[in-house]
Amino acid sequence: MRHFRLTRHHILKFSLASLFGLALGLFLALEALSYGAAGIFNHAMESQDLLRGHVRVEKLFAHVNGHVRFEGLVWTDDGGNPVLIVPEGEFYVRPWDVLRGKLSSHSLTSIVLRDAAVSLHIRKDPQTKKPTIDFVTPSEEFFQMMAAAQPERKGSQPKLTPEERKERAKRAREAREAQLTQQWSNFNHTGKHIDCDLVLQHAKVEVLYEKRHYLLQGANLDADLHSGGLTRIDLTTGGFGGTMIGHGISTKGTIDCRNVSVPEVNLSLLMSEVDPSSLGFGMDIHDPMTLTAHFTGPITGPAGTGEVRMAELHIPGLSFTDVKGSVSYHGSTLDFTDVTAGVYGGSLIAFGTYDLDSRVYHLEGHGENLQASKALPGQHLKCSVTLDIAIDSAGTPQQTVTSGAFTSGPGSYHILFFDKLSGRFTDRFHDLQFYDADIELAGVHVKTDTFRIKNKQLTLAPIEVYDESGQLVMTYNKDDKLLPET
Repeated sequence: MRHFRLTRHHILKFSLASLFGLALGLFLALEALSYGAAGIFNHAMESQDLLRGHVRVEKLFAHVNGHVRFEGLVWTDDGGNPVLIVPEGEFYVRPWDVLRGKLSSHSLTSIVLRDAAVSLHIRKDPQTKKPTIDFVTPSEEFFQMMAAAQPERKGSQPKLTPEERKERAKRAREAREAQLTQQWSNFNHTGKHIDCDLVLQHAKVEVLYEKRHYLLQGANLDADLHSGGLTRIDLTTGGFGGTMIGHGISTKGTIDCRNVSVPEVNLSLLMSEVDPSSLGFGMDIHDPMTLTAHFTGPITGPAGTGEVRMAELHIPGLSFTDVKGSVSYHGSTLDFTDVTAGVYGGSLIAFGTYDLDSRVYHLEGHGENLQASKALPGQHLKCSVTLDIAIDSAGTPQQTVTSGAFTSGPGSYHILFFDKLSGRFTDRFHDLQFYDADIELAGVHVKTDTFRIKNKQLTLAPIEVYDESGQLVMTYNKDDKLLPET
């Protein structure tokens, strides 16, 4: 019996020693690998198939627990054009995958990228019609944003001469055109399983989506990525440019890939201080606009509802305050409803549509109780005005037309009292015309078919005066003479 206990004891000691030896051997092996981590990483990157092209790092510091810090990571496509530039960052990798030399998308458990420059192309797969994400060569506008926003720092890219910058822009354009027409992608994620925490700190991000082009500065992203599960996203940015210019974007929510053929999104979005002129509203409008929206539905075509707000809005001839209304989004179309605003002591209600891709839009509004004395200070015109207005644009200032009609109540101009003013108007890019103008006073009507202000030059049609019975009694012609009718 004693002999049996001793044998078991010896077996236990031997097992513990074996486990300790194995653990020590694994530790020493991992420690040895850490000394040549950069070389091992670069070698592994040459054999992986998730990222096409070439991925290299200048420095890499690995810990036996799988924590890896790196500096100077550059991912280039097969043509040598930069796809991703990361001055520094860190990630966690499964140690066993490193030892076996079997790095895959499943090997990474978390990634942190600092001051990265990322250019993304989102497009629909021609077969499945689902959106796919690819990393592409940055545009010249993106390089310019990087140069303007990035101060000189140790290890940063050297300044380029104008000739070098021109040549780089040419290569970038050629590479981007090739990438946008070819079906293969730099990011070969098809069939890959990804479960990873992704963090971007103060990144510069470019997004190309159909006809839209966005440049984001100071982007901070915290995402819990699960290609077959529930992905959580929390993104904030600083100033942004491109198709839309503003001071910041914030979005938070989920993308659900569980048990669905097309992922479902549930995202809240805030875009602050958007410059309306950057959207192509065509009237040199720069009053900041804030948009909020909540998007739900399939990622291929989510629907969104939200709100638009502007403290002030100035368009030719009109100034609005406290603008707010509802907005709905589907595809590339924004629908504005229940828009209200203050205007010259009165109020306005409006609605309209705007297409993000074509920049074509139509807006209509109805104003009540507008005060002429506030609209035209110092002009001695006093009356209350009702206004109907419509704005139509084909996407450029030259193709933007403002039109409408107005009617006033009783009022005065200097010492002249009138019962009513009415007329119609159009404004086409520095060409303002009034039609069917009619002033009703003391039982007579003063009318003119049209008067026009084009490029600051006034053209005036004859002014006609009618009596109470509707008979023409006087004409004011272009030679500034009052001629009685005979």
